[in-house]
Amino acid sequence: MAAQVYKTLAKIVGIILILVGAVAIYAGNFTGGFIKSQLEDQAVVLPTEEAIDAQLESGRIQQDDADALRPVAGEAVTTGKQAEIFANHYIQAHMRASVAGAGLPEDTTYATVGGITAEKTNELAAEVAADNPDADEATVAKLVQVEINDPLTDYPLAEEVAALDDLRYSTLLDGNTLRGMLLNAYGWGMVGTIANWAGIGAIIVGIALTAFGFMYKGRRDEEAVRVDRA
Repeated sequence: MAAQVYKTLAKIVGIILILVGAVAIYAGNFTGGFIKSQLEDQAVVLPTEEAIDAQLESGRIQQDDADALRPVAGEAVTTGKQAEIFANHYIQAHMRASVAGAGLPEDTTYATVGGITAEKTNELAAEVAADNPDADEATVAKLVQVEINDPLTDYPLAEEVAALDDLRYSTLLDGNTLRGMLLNAYGWGMVGTIANWAGIGAIIVGIALTAFGFMYKGRRDEEAVRVDRA
């Protein structure tokens, strides 16, 4: 009796695992296909070998970045892994190089650049106010903005603030936005891959349990068979 119960349970659990595995594989394949189609629409292409060499020589990327980029050089970004490589070894590398080029610490971020910019802007406001003693606070603020936007400004601080603003918005903000989208694709790609492998594993276990349920004969079944043959 117990053997029959185990066999029935094995059949039920086995069939359920096979169905769950099939659904997991379908979900994994769907995720991979969706990511591929979305990345293809962006038409992102990884740098060629020549571009990698030039970037490495100019200091825009480091050796570890070049090593990560070479296996996929010149390829279109269509997979989560390629998206991760482009995000972490090309975009982020250029962000680091831009930060270093501005003379800022390597760990400088969008937020910390904002603090530095605010300090420089306050210093500039003090200089502008000193040169325009009759101007009120609102007028000084407008003059400061004019100087920051003027590429021919006579205030070195205005040039620094303009450069920091460009670094903050055109490089760090845009870079973080692009990295976020690409790494999101990488994350979902990993989920899809895990779902595929989990589905395969579930199907294998399910087939084994189902086979056990149909083929295994308990002790009493074997004794009954021997009696019948006798």
